[in-house]
Amino acid sequence: MSAVSRRLEVLALLQAHPGISAVSLSERLGVTERTTRRDIAQLRDLGYHIEGEAGRAGGYRLGPGREMPPLLLDADEVAAVAVGLRTAVAVDGLEAAAVTAFAKLTRVVPAKWRTRLSALGEVQSLPDAHPRRAGRDVLVALALACRAGEAVRIRHRRNGTGALKPVEVQPHRVVAVRRRWYLVACPRGADRWLAYGVDRVESAQPLGVRLDVPDPPPDAVAFVAEKLAHGPWRHRVRVRVHTSADLVRDLVDPTTATVVDDGDTCELRFGTDDLDWAARWLTYLNLDFDVIEPESLATHLGGLGAWLADRY
Repeated sequence: MSAVSRRLEVLALLQAHPGISAVSLSERLGVTERTTRRDIAQLRDLGYHIEGEAGRAGGYRLGPGREMPPLLLDADEVAAVAVGLRTAVAVDGLEAAAVTAFAKLTRVVPAKWRTRLSALGEVQSLPDAHPRRAGRDVLVALALACRAGEAVRIRHRRNGTGALKPVEVQPHRVVAVRRRWYLVACPRGADRWLAYGVDRVESAQPLGVRLDVPDPPPDAVAFVAEKLAHGPWRHRVRVRVHTSADLVRDLVDPTTATVVDDGDTCELRFGTDDLDWAARWLTYLNLDFDVIEPESLATHLGGLGAWLADRY
């Protein structure tokens, strides 16, 4: 770990664990206490207001500073920040802040970069017809818990119900998929990982412990995509597609269905509550396929074909 990366990690630990001791910091970072104290001193020199004592028993916390320390960004980094501000996943409470932050960024960058930022500022996007917005405080708390590896108690609203259920989970990653936020976490005492919609989480309280959980999924984004495709649906659909898996993957969003390679053919697997929708969607793909399960899907496909023949 480079010195810069280590100091960023120090800041993350100070945010997640106010009052953390020099000994604990050193153990988490895998460095000596002398190195930790030197990192704290250098962060203070950069303008971060870090309170506490530097001795072995001393604890550190981030205090409120009078001004933000300088940020050294190159042209591509400035563009990346600007794109993030303009096209980020919607979060309740941050819409106005994103606009003012973009305006401030435009004022402070060198003049030669302002044309690039102005062009990015004109980027527009179509708003979601049914927006699902994560709460700012919840999202930040979950992201910090994932970074610190600390369990949290969340109050989560189940799909289709108004009841809030408290559950203690070990968080792994916060993932953005199609402009929505999801938390990959394992409940206390469970043996499998789940994906929670952050827009349905009302509060997140750090517990100060780490739960004993199985190994997390190696790819959090792929895990969430698979959960969305195969979620708690009434019908599990499998069809044999008579073409290559690569071609089908080019046509199918991974959050809608999973493609399983099988030589010259492949299987398309997904879940749904509506077999009429499944018939329409499969027909839209314009691929040669056979139904594996459920058998009733063939009836819905036949009904769709008969309706089209009668109508046109």
